[in-house]
Amino acid sequence: MMPSPSVTPSVVTPPASVRKLARWHVSMISVGGVIGAGLFVGTSATIAAAGPAVLLAYLGAGTIVWMVMLLLGELAIQHKGRGSFVTHVASALGWRSGFVTGWSYAFLWIVTGAAQAVAGGMILGELFSIPPLTGSIGLVAFALLMNALPVRVYGESEAALSLLKLATLTLFIGLGALWMLETPAALERVHSNLFDHGGMFPRGMWTVPAVIPMIVQTFTGCEIAFVASVESENPEQNIREIVTRLPFLVLLFYLGSVLVVLCLRPWTEVVPGHSPFLLVMRYLNIPFAEMATIMMTLLAVLSCLNSSKYVVSRVLRELSDLGCAPPTLAHSSRFGVPVAAVALTAGLEILIILTAAWSPSSVYTILLGASGTLILFAYLMASISCLRLETPSKKRRISLLAVLSSVVMLALFLVIPCFPDTRVDGAFAFGFIALALSVSTLIRTRLPSSIIRSDLC
Repeated sequence: MMPSPSVTPSVVTPPASVRKLARWHVSMISVGGVIGAGLFVGTSATIAAAGPAVLLAYLGAGTIVWMVMLLLGELAIQHKGRGSFVTHVASALGWRSGFVTGWSYAFLWIVTGAAQAVAGGMILGELFSIPPLTGSIGLVAFALLMNALPVRVYGESEAALSLLKLATLTLFIGLGALWMLETPAALERVHSNLFDHGGMFPRGMWTVPAVIPMIVQTFTGCEIAFVASVESENPEQNIREIVTRLPFLVLLFYLGSVLVVLCLRPWTEVVPGHSPFLLVMRYLNIPFAEMATIMMTLLAVLSCLNSSKYVVSRVLRELSDLGCAPPTLAHSSRFGVPVAAVALTAGLEILIILTAAWSPSSVYTILLGASGTLILFAYLMASISCLRLETPSKKRRISLLAVLSSVVMLALFLVIPCFPDTRVDGAFAFGFIALALSVSTLIRTRLPSSIIRSDLC
């Protein structure tokens, strides 16, 4: 029998000994989740799909994520920093909604973490001639050890990795700016790269809204701040500052990097699956460009894998406190680490990695695509939860944003199955949600009504 879906103090109001993360740790853990292999390699797919118009798509996606961050921040502030948006969804929409949202969110990050490990295993295989599967599992084990450290130590290590990534991206954007200043007729070359290969919309204006869902999925990770803030020293203050800064920080580095690529090289030279960063650095004759790109990508992979394991383990602990997962997952070490949840996360990541080795072009690809679709569902549920806020401090601006975000998220979520390339992924995501809803209904019928919290009915 599942435990009572009550929220214990360990998650909702962590004791002072557990709240060890500083504000910059929370921000950097989120950055670690956002900036992974998807930026260094995945941007090639969006550039190839939309050409220079992808810049407008990034602006649109950034606006959408900014809206969601404002709403998640409002939910967190209304709940005084207690619990992540999973708890907030359960409080606003009921226990079943919290169950489905929490497990969907955990699943997408399990797959994301495994995907980072798969990418890292391939890199290690090229560098050291070891089997990619061995390298992938080794990265998962390394991230497991990192996450088993005391919360403060983990926060410091992940912050260091994220800062290295930001420094690398700053250097890349700086190289692009230096090229602009020192290259004769640089503006003419930039104009040619942007407009002489089919114009601003070489594949049609419709490609802009078409690739926005893909880009929103690559921005997944901003919301980790609201999970990590639970273990921070001053959750409410941290949330208020992160909401206004983090989305712009992420958009700055994504948009800046893509802009450098498009300005220095024609979009027609970008090949999906191949790093556009390497393309630019080869053009600039950067010494050891290939090795620098490989190490940059490996660093991003390790950081993102680290963050994914963190967020899954905390969400699993929260689901356990809500009565949506076995009680063992709520147990934490004396350092505040949910060891069982971290270990389970690593085990599930290894299962996903095995599907990549067994069926890389079918099962693994479908899982990866479906996980990206599920973030839109999580954002949709958070937006709808904001519509249910009934507090004196609720502002009209938040109400309008909640309505707009709900409509946009629902549209993006429903449009994915309409495209041939994402139809199977969308169907699998819908199937996962239906399965989670069925399981929650089955569990609910077996739980005595006396142990169901009235505010989660």
